[in-house]
Amino acid sequence: MKKLIVGAAALALAAAAMPALAGDLLYEAAPDSLTENLNGQPYWSAQAQCAGLFGAAAQYLTDRGDTAGADASSKLAVTFANDAIKRLVKDRGLTRKEALVVIEPAVLKARTDSMGLVSSGDTSAKSTWNFARSSCLDVAEAYTQVSY
Repeated sequence: MKKLIVGAAALALAAAAMPALAGDLLYEAAPDSLTENLNGQPYWSAQAQCAGLFGAAAQYLTDRGDTAGADASSKLAVTFANDAIKRLVKDRGLTRKEALVVIEPAVLKARTDSMGLVSSGDTSAKSTWNFARSSCLDVAEAYTQVSY
């Protein structure tokens, strides 16, 4: 349980470091949901963090020789990054290149911070990795219901 709380706190701190601007679409989490700590944060920020999480997973799985798992994680990382870029282009009127510059630090920080989660070796349903993974999948599901 302590690992779960630490993981949630890490995601919340990373999200808090990404300030929302007036035009940003904000994530609205259901109370008592896995993503409640992301409530009120810009979608792009949550998406950038998830891109980093799945990027870390792809690296870890590549190092372990799990090509299929690495490919799946890499695709998720790219999808999250592309969605974050699209969201910034829509919300702030940035170019794709400018949006990439905005998300890059968040993705890289989340990737570094997430290496400990994915390398812990604990893939049980109660692990911090599964908590973070589930949170990101909830963000993705909510985002697909949001119109551009």
